[in-house]
Amino acid sequence: MLLLSLVLLSACGGDPTSPEQQIEHLVDAMEQAVEAGSISDAAEFIDTDYRDARHRSKREAVATLFAYMRRHRQIHLFTVIREVRVDANQTTAATTVYVAMSGRPIESVESLVSVKADLYRFDIELALRDDDWRVTGGKWQRADLSVL
Repeated sequence: MLLLSLVLLSACGGDPTSPEQQIEHLVDAMEQAVEAGSISDAAEFIDTDYRDARHRSKREAVATLFAYMRRHRQIHLFTVIREVRVDANQTTAATTVYVAMSGRPIESVESLVSVKADLYRFDIELALRDDDWRVTGGKWQRADLSVL
């Protein structure tokens, strides 16, 4: 599941917008990669030094994503970015993203109940690497609709 959050983040090299906007764009691109079932596209957004409480490496995180995607033939995501925090040097950042996951398309927050989506909170750490944001770590937990 954590890797799904990683999948929700993509690189934005050369983008003239603010780091916050780049990270928001990253979330959109990662969402598209997961829904398309592209593990290779998703893996590109994970830093080579990735670590979290459950994964000691990028390889382990990608393996978790692969297993999740194999178990679920169709994955539809609905993301809400709650917050993006960029450090003063603009080289590291953190974001909180709520992700609803379902086997059916999710059109809005209101439709989450009817599609019986699973809702998670992802707290994601990022670093700027060669002008691209990469996911370096994070954690996830179940959430409920009251947060949206």
